[in-house]
Amino acid sequence: MTLRLRHLRLRASTSAGPYGADIPFCPGLTVIWADNTKGKSTCMQGMLYALGLERMLSPRREIPLPHAMTSYLETDTKERHHILESRVSLEIGNAAGQIVTVHRTVKSLVDNRLISVDFGPTLTDANATAKHRNFFAVDPGAAQREDGFHHFLEEFLGWKLPQVRRYDSADAKLYLETIFPLFWVEQKAGWSAIPAAIPTYLRIREVHKRAIEFIMDLDVHKLELRRLQLDDLIAANVREWRTQWDEADKLARRSGCRIEALPPKPTSISSELDAVHLSIAENKDWIPLRTQLSRLRSQVAAALATPVPSVGASSAELERQLQEIGGQIEAVNTERLKVHNAKRLKSTDIESLKRRIKSLAEDLQKNQDVQKLQRYSGAVADLTPDRCPTCEQSLIDTLLSQEALAAVMPIEDNIEYLRSQLKMFEDILAREEHDIRSIEQAVSRMDRELAEYYSRVRTLRADLVSAGSSPSATVIEERIRTESRIRELEGVQTSFEEFIQGLKLLATTYSGLLKDRAELPSDKMTADDRAKFRELTRLLREQAREYGFSTFDPAELTISEDTYRPEKEGFEIGFETSASDAIRLKWAYQLALLELDSEISTNHPGVLLFDEPRQQSSAKVSFESLLQRAALAKQRNQQVIFSTSEELSNLQRITSELDCSELIFPGYVIQPL
Repeated sequence: MTLRLRHLRLRASTSAGPYGADIPFCPGLTVIWADNTKGKSTCMQGMLYALGLERMLSPRREIPLPHAMTSYLETDTKERHHILESRVSLEIGNAAGQIVTVHRTVKSLVDNRLISVDFGPTLTDANATAKHRNFFAVDPGAAQREDGFHHFLEEFLGWKLPQVRRYDSADAKLYLETIFPLFWVEQKAGWSAIPAAIPTYLRIREVHKRAIEFIMDLDVHKLELRRLQLDDLIAANVREWRTQWDEADKLARRSGCRIEALPPKPTSISSELDAVHLSIAENKDWIPLRTQLSRLRSQVAAALATPVPSVGASSAELERQLQEIGGQIEAVNTERLKVHNAKRLKSTDIESLKRRIKSLAEDLQKNQDVQKLQRYSGAVADLTPDRCPTCEQSLIDTLLSQEALAAVMPIEDNIEYLRSQLKMFEDILAREEHDIRSIEQAVSRMDRELAEYYSRVRTLRADLVSAGSSPSATVIEERIRTESRIRELEGVQTSFEEFIQGLKLLATTYSGLLKDRAELPSDKMTADDRAKFRELTRLLREQAREYGFSTFDPAELTISEDTYRPEKEGFEIGFETSASDAIRLKWAYQLALLELDSEISTNHPGVLLFDEPRQQSSAKVSFESLLQRAALAKQRNQQVIFSTSEELSNLQRITSELDCSELIFPGYVIQPL
């Protein structure tokens, strides 16, 4: 992954003619010098603007360039000229050797959200012919859609930005604006945080961590995402299993059946589902549905083999059946009344249990709050029943016998007691709810039986008043009813088997998800991640020492595995350092990220830009050490660009001994053309 800045061009059409600047960049270290307010930051921010990265500085869609490119510019002779039109062009290259030139207007009739790209070095080669294409920036979709410039820039850099979690919406891409601050430090806000002033307005969760994980190409975020993904998939599997279970249960209940041996939660052993079957009530017993179907089919076969008798020939039998069914109806109604009473009592018990559980939960919460207050205040109440807790006065004169007084249970024991009571009543409630479901199923079965009995009674009575030579409607209806029941139960059995096949697929998926989760490393970091952290820590300590970090021994510096920020003895380094030491630490961290890429494969683009790196009056010796270290970038085929207003004589003394490129502007950077 490589980004090489090759050439910057600033152009402005003014009331006094054309003005501009051309700034070439070389491999290794390039130092841009100009006095304060002469245009150094215009160059640095102009490159950011050309790449559509102004929202790295602010969520507002404002042009980050100063008045010299937006309204008026001043000359070395203190004249002012109004800006009529202006634009920025930047030539960049990547690891594949591809060179493109990016153009963006600053002040123009053309909308500045348009970025034009020449696919060739049109700034450094006046004779270059290149294809041209327009992209859009800043607007939503610029990072996702094919015509978005940041989508193009991501592909140009050879990056594949990860999906990250957000606070206010679904997962989204890690935007370029959150990554560039790790190697592009602008003057105003860039020096305010270690390792970088990464914008948070994009609502990305733990955006600092996500950016560093990407730039270092750590596996930790990939593992975390995979864990979360697997947890989500497992939770979805559990929900789908429960939905299928409920549907199967409803299907069984509608036909007077119940499910046997089906676990309410997913199982990774699909063979357990082979024992699952439906049972159906037969009198007061439950028999397998398949057994009942066999019985009914036998009854139909026997009935088909026997001719339908006439009413006259079977009148005595019809009378007997009518009397028998009447007795069965009476018995079912008696049983139904008992079950209904049992259901009412069970419902009352359940409501009482729920109230008890609610009361216990409230008592537990109150006791936990008291325990918390005692722990926070450092005081433990010594309560005894024979002494006032406020005035310590003895309570001898009471209505209770003194022998009945006992020690008050300590708050910790009381909490444990309440927890055990709560658990016990919750278990009882679960059993009671299971029992009431069984009672409801029994009521449903009896209602079905009564409906069948009353239907048969009507048919029998109709037979008894029919002509004696008529065929018995009772026998015919019984045969039809049995065949209809067979078709109904066969449909239930078929649908249930389809449910079981679906659950077997869920069980197979569940088993695979558990296996995938078990194969993830127990440690949040892989061996490669730890190797990168060790090397980054070594580079950080080494450079902090070189730059004169003195708040404490640089050997005590570490990098947190939780925040990825520098720390000492587990505490983040904050106000205990001086302002100049904080700047030195930022130099060390961001240059260490650059150097790490030359030793271990990361996603760092191999470029580092510092706008005014000598902040907070950092010592000259520190700045000299920084330049010396940065100049080594050329040996690693990397690029470092510094803009500074350091005392020119001191700067030239340092750079004269370094392999670097100097760009000295004695006046304003933007000059008449």
